[in-house]
Amino acid sequence: MTIGMIWAQDANGLLGTGTGMVWRVPADFMHFKKTTMGNPVIMGRASWEALGDAAPLPGRKNIVITHKPMYHAPGAEVAHSLEDAIMLARWSSDQIWIAGGGQVYTEAMGIADELIVTDLDMAFEADESAVYAPHISPRQWTVDPERSDSQWREKSGDARWKITTYVRSSHAR
Repeated sequence: MTIGMIWAQDANGLLGTGTGMVWRVPADFMHFKKTTMGNPVIMGRASWEALGDAAPLPGRKNIVITHKPMYHAPGAEVAHSLEDAIMLARWSSDQIWIAGGGQVYTEAMGIADELIVTDLDMAFEADESAVYAPHISPRQWTVDPERSDSQWREKSGDARWKITTYVRSSHAR
């Protein structure tokens, strides 16, 4: 089983406002969809709610982590910890994707096998509700140059973008 994390961030590592994304980059949305399609996607409650009317993500088993005991997420399964979410996901696929938010990413950094990070060629002014990507330690993660962009991709919507794929360093476990 492989656990991957996937996210887009601005030049400062901003993921979003805590209730939604602050940019529109359709080509990256397509990349996210293509990468995660057919596999379970784990996300926190706030990320699930930020999907709004788009929830659940079609073609994927959606698993929502929340500490709220009676939480209902139509079209998704509910778990009360990252560990429980992974147990739910592992029965349906050899590849699991963690798709936010910041707290879930931080918690999963110790168990993830790969990170797929979209960098956006833009920076936003953030307020106190801003959510940031976790730190990627070069001692624990190595860039996979074959699955990473060396140059910016053409602008899509609000920004140019590029993908960097990180794999856990063999000495990091």
